[in-house]
Amino acid sequence: ENEYVMKCIMRSLNVAKDDLLDVVSIVLEKLTSALGVVAKNPKNPQYNHFLFESIAVLIRAVCSKDSAHTSAFEHFLFPPFQTILQMDVVEFTPYVFQLLAQILEFRPEGAGLGDGYTSLFPPLLTPTLWERKSNVPALSRLIVAYLGKGAKDLVPHLMGMLGVFQKLVSSKANELFAFDLLRAIVMYMPQEAFMPRMKDIFQILLMKLQHGKTPKFVGLVTHFFALFVGKFGSQGYLDQLNRIQPSLGLMLLGQVWIPRLQSSSPTRLEAKTQVVGLTKLLCDTPALLADTNGQQVWSQILACAVKIVISPDSHLTGVSAEDNDNDAEIGYDASFSLLHFAKRPAVDPFPEVQDAGASLAKSMQTICASHPGVFAPLIQRGLSVDPKLSAGFESLCQKSGVYLA
Repeated sequence: ENEYVMKCIMRSLNVAKDDLLDVVSIVLEKLTSALGVVAKNPKNPQYNHFLFESIAVLIRAVCSKDSAHTSAFEHFLFPPFQTILQMDVVEFTPYVFQLLAQILEFRPEGAGLGDGYTSLFPPLLTPTLWERKSNVPALSRLIVAYLGKGAKDLVPHLMGMLGVFQKLVSSKANELFAFDLLRAIVMYMPQEAFMPRMKDIFQILLMKLQHGKTPKFVGLVTHFFALFVGKFGSQGYLDQLNRIQPSLGLMLLGQVWIPRLQSSSPTRLEAKTQVVGLTKLLCDTPALLADTNGQQVWSQILACAVKIVISPDSHLTGVSAEDNDNDAEIGYDASFSLLHFAKRPAVDPFPEVQDAGASLAKSMQTICASHPGVFAPLIQRGLSVDPKLSAGFESLCQKSGVYLA
């Protein structure tokens, strides 16, 4: 169990990449055999980590070229993985969950979950599995992968997943993973399955906002709000919250969502999600224009959206950060050993919106044209708080070929 040799194998496999296709079965058999040996008595955590990284490299290199190869990996890896899970090899279960997620994400589109993954799912919701801190990041990643590939098949398990969400969101250490799960549920599950539960979900979030509000939690909850509005419209968002308490939606906008965006700007995919959600709030929410308070909130929403679009720190055009494999720090971590080569690829929830900034500008043009004289003063009020916003918005409109009447 020489960790340096295994690290060398991992690096060699990563360099070989395309050349692995011809020898994948031989390499996988050797790695699986090594895994079977160390699973009986895990002694060297660094060696074990590089062994699992080597398998992850192989999966990524081969399946990214041809997703049909996932069936071969399932055939080779499911038996040792099931043995590890049945024996409850504590050191290895987080690795197994990450690799299962990686293979599942590479499964061909339309192939569904398959029998192996389908039978494995119910035990993943067992509460004792989630008690172990080191399992949580990998398990939540695996559940998200399941939702991405076969959400319709998982409808009978929705209550179990919401139970996991409620448990995770109650812990500061795990709230990040709770929102990964929640966003996946609303992105992939049939709307008719989870919408009846949204009032309960919003109430859970509001309780936490009331009693355990931290900047991190506010960031996570406002990211979710933006996703929900982007997917289901601003009226859907307001209706859900107003069912809990009249005018609650507007109050949260003014007291939680806008202040968060004024104090810290989101980046990359969250930045795009925020701009998409804020654009819908600006263009599809007549209730905001009903009184001076609503109009002020409208102007502040516009200022927040423009701030994100014009900020170079938002990286709106490069929505995913690619790591350099050669520079990455790869190795065992006692708290949770993330497999670098099995990282989940960033998923854009709004691929249909090519340019969120241009979409904002064009949406402004549409509502200004349909309501002459109504929005111009509100736009001016929103952007006058900072000369950079006015100049940035003007530049954005020019770039997008937009003229505001």
